[in-house]
Amino acid sequence: MTDGVPSGSFLTEEQSRSLLILLNMIVPPNKGQGLPGAGELDFVGYVREFAPDQIEAVQNELDLLDQASQSQYQRRFADLDQNEQDSLVGRMRKQDVEFALHIVVQTMGCYYQDDKVVIALGMEARPPFPKGNDVVSGDLSLLDPVREKKQIYKDV
Repeated sequence: MTDGVPSGSFLTEEQSRSLLILLNMIVPPNKGQGLPGAGELDFVGYVREFAPDQIEAVQNELDLLDQASQSQYQRRFADLDQNEQDSLVGRMRKQDVEFALHIVVQTMGCYYQDDKVVIALGMEARPPFPKGNDVVSGDLSLLDPVREKKQIYKDV
């Protein structure tokens, strides 16, 4: 770790500080249920491994957040108090419902795949296979109308 930025991070120190706060706003810790906040997980590592095409979008969203903070409060987002942070993010979401959408989507993926979260939710932290999962058989007769249709495509 260098200057508060995890090794190998694609974020600047300021982006990292803002991200940590934003992640815990998206999914705050719930100590009563033993659930960590999203800021306690390795979001950067998750995005780097599973969604590298989202890196630039995450960086841009964090920069946009900091620019709005500088414009409104003349301070960086991470330096605002919690009420100011909540207010700013709320206003930005009202102005643009897709604000921080990339961060939110990647946060959900990262969060609900983390073993600590899965265990705290009362599930077994394991891949679905080799044990597998029970799949209830469906009523395949529901496909009969489709099977009875004539060919609706051309052979090429």
